Amino acid sequence: MGPMQWYLPPRSEEKLGGLMAIDASGKVLWQHRTRAPFSTAALATAGGLVFAGTYDRHFFAFDAKTGQVLWQVRAPTSVQGFPISYGVRGRQYIAMPAGTGGSMLGPGRLERLIPDVPRPRAGNTITVFALPG
Repeated sequence: MGPMQWYLPPRSEEKLGGLMAIDASGKVLWQHRTRAPFSTAALATAGGLVFAGTYDRHFFAFDAKTGQVLWQVRAPTSVQGFPISYGVRGRQYIAMPAGTGGSMLGPGRLERLIPDVPRPRAGNTITVFALPG
């Protein structure tokens, strides 16, 4: 038996990541595709925002109705885990974990499928963003 082979799905358009909003009937409302896979849970807020992050260090805020990217930032390493939202004295905050402990970062997995996307460096952080008042 030879070495394991890795392939991108035929209709992937060379993109491994996809975040999709679906209504209760199963209708796709919008989809956002990225070269690197999403590596976080999606956090939807009552204010109509959706937050999610990718293996290649991007953290996004989407409009929940349209999927439009409203804001994005580059983290120091791979965005991982579950973003959270909390409030202090009437101000809303989003906390985003980033690090290299997730199983997605196992040696050789993604490098074979997307060799042009650099493997995130080591380090762990929690970054907190305040939403506009």
